[in-house]
Amino acid sequence: MKLSLKIRNTLIALLIFSNQLVAQTTYDHKLLEVIADIEKNYAGFSNKVDNQRVPYEFFKADLINQSINNTTQLRAHVDRYLQFFNDGHLYSFNFNINNFEHQLNKHRKELYQFKVVNDNTCYLKIGSFSNKINVDSLLATAYDAMSQHKNLIIDIRNNGGGGDSSFDKLLPIIATNDMFVRNIDLLATPDNWKHMKSIVKLPEWNPSYENQFVSAPWINSKEEYLKLYKYKATNEFPKNVAVLMNRKTGSAAEQFVLCAKQSFKVKTFGENTSGSFDYSNCRHFEVIKDSLYISAPSTRVKTLPDNKIDPNGMSPDFYLRPENQIEQVLKYIQKWE
Repeated sequence: MKLSLKIRNTLIALLIFSNQLVAQTTYDHKLLEVIADIEKNYAGFSNKVDNQRVPYEFFKADLINQSINNTTQLRAHVDRYLQFFNDGHLYSFNFNINNFEHQLNKHRKELYQFKVVNDNTCYLKIGSFSNKINVDSLLATAYDAMSQHKNLIIDIRNNGGGGDSSFDKLLPIIATNDMFVRNIDLLATPDNWKHMKSIVKLPEWNPSYENQFVSAPWINSKEEYLKLYKYKATNEFPKNVAVLMNRKTGSAAEQFVLCAKQSFKVKTFGENTSGSFDYSNCRHFEVIKDSLYISAPSTRVKTLPDNKIDPNGMSPDFYLRPENQIEQVLKYIQKWE
C-alpha cells in the first residue's frame, strides 16, 4: 500500500511537471514567434536596430533565456521586448470587441463637442479622427457659427488619431495656403501586403518586392511630400485659430497638427504631441486568442531618418500649465485681437 501511494504521488508529480514543461515550452515559443514577426514585418525595425545591433542581440538573448510559465508572464516579456523600440504604434493589447464597442459608445458624445464661448470665440473639440462621419457631422453643425466668429479653438487633446480623411473638411476652415504631408513607404512582406490589401486596392503580391521598402502603391507617388489640400479662399472668419494639444495627441492627429502649422492664422498650444507618427498603418496579429494581440506598423515616412517626430513629438508654439488650459488660451487670444 505504501509503495502504491509513493508511486501514485510520483506519477502525479511527474504529470504536473510535464504539464508545466509543456506550458513553458509553448509560451517560450510564442515569444520567439513575436520576435520573428517583428524582425520581419515591423517597418521601424531596421531604423531602430541597425545602429545598436549588438545591444539588441544581447537584450534579445537575455529575454529568450528567461522562463515563461503563463500568459501574464508572456505579456510582460512581450511588452518588455516591444518597449525596446520606443514606438507609440508598437504595442500589445487584450482585444475584447464587446468592451471596445461599449467604451466607444459611452464616450462618443464626449469626443465631439462644439460651443460658442463668447462674442468672438468658438470652441471645437475633436477627441478622435477614427470616425469621419462623426467629425463631418460636428463640422456641419458648427460651420455657420465658426464662420461668424473671429476666433476658433480646436481642442485635440487626447486625440489618438484615426484617418487623415477625417479632417479634410476642417482644413479649408483654417488654411491660408496649400498644405502638404509627408509621403510613406510600405515594408513589402507577404503579411504586410495582405493586411494593406484588405484595406486599400493593391496589385497581387510579387515575390520580387520581398523585404523592400516600396512607395505606398495606393498613393501612387514617389515624392517625399504630397499636397493634401489646395488652398481656396473661403470665409473671412475665423481669423485666429488656436490648436490645443497634449502628449496624447498622436498619429493622424499629429498629421493634422503638421497641416495646421502650415497656416499663418494658426498657433498651437499645450504640450508636445505623443510622437507616434513616423511609423504607421498598423497590422494587428494574434499571439494568444482572446488574450494577447500586437499592433505593429507596416509603413514609415519617406523623410526618415531626417525630420523625425518620434518619440519626442511636436512642440507647441506656446506651452501651457496643466490646469485651466482653455482659459489660458483665451487670454492669449485677447492679445491677438
